[in-house]
Amino acid sequence: MNSQTGKLPYQIELNSKSSAERSGQASSSALFCPRSEHQQVRFGGGGRESGRCSQVPWNRSKTVSLALLLCAPLLLLACQKPGTAGTAKATSTQSQAATPKGNNLDAAPSKTTALQVKVVAATAGSLNVSRTASGTVKSSRDSNVAAQASGAVGRVLAQVGDRVEAGQAVVTLDDVTLRDAVNSAQLQLQNAQINLQQGSRNTGQNSGQLQASVASAQANLSKAQQQQAANRDLYGLGGISRSDLIASQAALAQAQSELAQARNALSQNGQSGTLSLPLLQNQVAQARASLSQAQSNLSRATIRAPFAGVIATLPVGVGEYVQTGSTAFRLVDTSALSVDFGVSPAEAAGLPTGTPLNILYGDQKLTGRVKEGDRVAGTDRLVPISVRLDGAPGSVGRLPVGAAVQVRYTLKLGGGTGLKVPVSAIQQTGGSNVVFVNAGGVARQTAVNIVAESGDIAVVSGLREGDTVISPVPPSLADGAPVTIAPVGGQP
Repeated sequence: MNSQTGKLPYQIELNSKSSAERSGQASSSALFCPRSEHQQVRFGGGGRESGRCSQVPWNRSKTVSLALLLCAPLLLLACQKPGTAGTAKATSTQSQAATPKGNNLDAAPSKTTALQVKVVAATAGSLNVSRTASGTVKSSRDSNVAAQASGAVGRVLAQVGDRVEAGQAVVTLDDVTLRDAVNSAQLQLQNAQINLQQGSRNTGQNSGQLQASVASAQANLSKAQQQQAANRDLYGLGGISRSDLIASQAALAQAQSELAQARNALSQNGQSGTLSLPLLQNQVAQARASLSQAQSNLSRATIRAPFAGVIATLPVGVGEYVQTGSTAFRLVDTSALSVDFGVSPAEAAGLPTGTPLNILYGDQKLTGRVKEGDRVAGTDRLVPISVRLDGAPGSVGRLPVGAAVQVRYTLKLGGGTGLKVPVSAIQQTGGSNVVFVNAGGVARQTAVNIVAESGDIAVVSGLREGDTVISPVPPSLADGAPVTIAPVGGQP
């Protein structure tokens, strides 16, 4: 029997009335009993007259089929686990409760659930970033020593890898021709000196004669002056004729001319002709210059080391002809090595003079410090940095010049230009970098600029120190969404 209706399971209610009618009146349902052969039909007409029933013949096979059909749901319900029926009923009740019964404008709006997030405070500071760059070992003195004279190579006095001292001979040229040139220049100088000596001797001898001629001319001039003065007095007294006076004047002029010639001859003594002393002196000077040039050429036939160092390359051999200016050998000063590498202009600002660095070459670990430089970016847009290696020349000298080494250094980025936040807090929206700041329980999207980044930390601008940024950012977080801060360690 059904506990709710008080009817047998195989009863069928054919009409529907209100609960009040069912409680106050006799049931208008049509019932059948499988034990009888008749079906009792009751028509719900609303009065007692309608409550009469009539007997209708009933087939027994139909009765059994209908009973089985009606009992199947009961069997399925009996097979369910305990509590399942109650759950189904509760679900049905919830579905009915959830079904809207109309638009209630007076009802309170539904409450939006706040996202639970984690926040990190933006703090001031800088990032210590480790960098590794490829550098090249260089020497402060690395010279391609050139030949200063032309000639065939006569001897090679050193080999590649040999250490030589300043001024030490490394390569010599065949100097037979050069020595002949020196001997010829010496003979020319000797001849010029002999000619100068003879000219000087001749000039000395002529000088005495010319001085005597000047003295004689001066005496004749003095005598002529006296004679001319006396004749002028006599002519005034009428003692001589006018022709005699004119003759004395002519004699005075002749004496003056002879004195001028004698003096000129004395002043020109040794100054003109093939025996001119200045000419002979110039010939001697020219001969000396030729000798000096020949001796210099002979000395240049020996190519020497301009400073102490190691022979790096030696491209010439015995018998080869070298031209003036061609490279005879390469000399490297291994006592003063440096390492050169390039960095971006932004990183160059973080490597001031004196910054310590580590140099790795194979199993060798050396240290160095940044040297002063022009810091001008090249065509590759990298700023050249030169590092002076520390340590004794013997330990540093083991690095081959031109070798590739690793340079390791630490940079401080972003100091004083921004605040540190986790990289996980930065999102990209519309081509811009943004973070979400917790502003009183509301997520506010804020644009930032990345100044520096290392690992999981970035230095950004656009925030105020102390701002709490959401990190990590939930995928569903939007600007203006309500948020709550998750408790530390998962505790409520």
